[in-house]
Amino acid sequence: MSVRATLAALVVSVPISAHADDGYCDFVEGTAAANAATLFAPQVFGQFGYVEQPAFAVTPTTDSSNLRALGGVRYSLTNIYAGFATKSRAHADCQRHDSLLSLRGATAARALAARVSVYDDAAKEADRILSETEADLEARRRTAQEATAMRLRVEELRTLSANARSELAALPPADQRPLGSALTAFRTADASLEDSEGKLRSIRAYDVNVRFGADKFLEGANTKTQYFAVVELGINLGAFWIGSANNRAAAGRKRFTESGRDPLGADAAADQMRAMLTLETKRTEQTAALVADLDRQLQDIAKIPGEDSRRFREIVWFDWVKANADLAYLKAHVAALREVLGTDAR
Repeated sequence: MSVRATLAALVVSVPISAHADDGYCDFVEGTAAANAATLFAPQVFGQFGYVEQPAFAVTPTTDSSNLRALGGVRYSLTNIYAGFATKSRAHADCQRHDSLLSLRGATAARALAARVSVYDDAAKEADRILSETEADLEARRRTAQEATAMRLRVEELRTLSANARSELAALPPADQRPLGSALTAFRTADASLEDSEGKLRSIRAYDVNVRFGADKFLEGANTKTQYFAVVELGINLGAFWIGSANNRAAAGRKRFTESGRDPLGADAAADQMRAMLTLETKRTEQTAALVADLDRQLQDIAKIPGEDSRRFREIVWFDWVKANADLAYLKAHVAALREVLGTDAR
């Protein structure tokens, strides 16, 4: 598996930046604010007409139906609680999203930065080699074919460096928090999201509201305005079973997220990260052996005098730079994965 394929396995295509710029948090929190607005606000109600009265009610006349105007305000305490739970859910969803983006990009960003650093260090030497090659071509010490091949090698390094920079720029902004907290932050936000959803499910079983207003008969002997205030409480008996069901849902969600089978949270699964760590550790050992072999070749060739050995050393040097960049990437990636996993790395 190539380094590029390994990176693709860990980092799903992500936006250039997180939170404010990618719009997700504005979307979920704006939606929640719109839904909560009607939950927080009181409801104004009114009735006008021949409102039917029960037979036992005291009415101004012997008729049970009289022209009547009734109006007031209804304030649902249950809805207020649901409004806070709705906004809390959106905030947890936003935190989960940001934590996941941070988790996805944290390890890859460090690895790519290490690779770019190697290419940057090699750029000056590559330019020097290319300048010497062009000078040798003008002096007829090298053929046009050899000069073209050298230009292609230098251009390959520049392309690899540019690609690494592009991949690094496409990741979310670096989070200043320690990498070890990224996985914890995601799991905490995911648990908070489920907790808020559980509260929203539970609140549906209750109805606590306050009503107050005025009631006036518009005809008959008694047209004096009457005022009323009522506290109403309703409980659905299903409330007795909601708690255990919510606990089961929370436990199941936790297992599902940690299993890596959740499409949205697959990158936060410890098992998958450990598998990636095992793979990258093995590839680090193999690449380190390649770099060590190329180091020995460079040292051996340097001992051989002559123009041919110098040219051959330059060719080997380009291979050494590419292998060293891969090694720097892998070492940084392994270290970052271990930091993210913490005790879960074992």
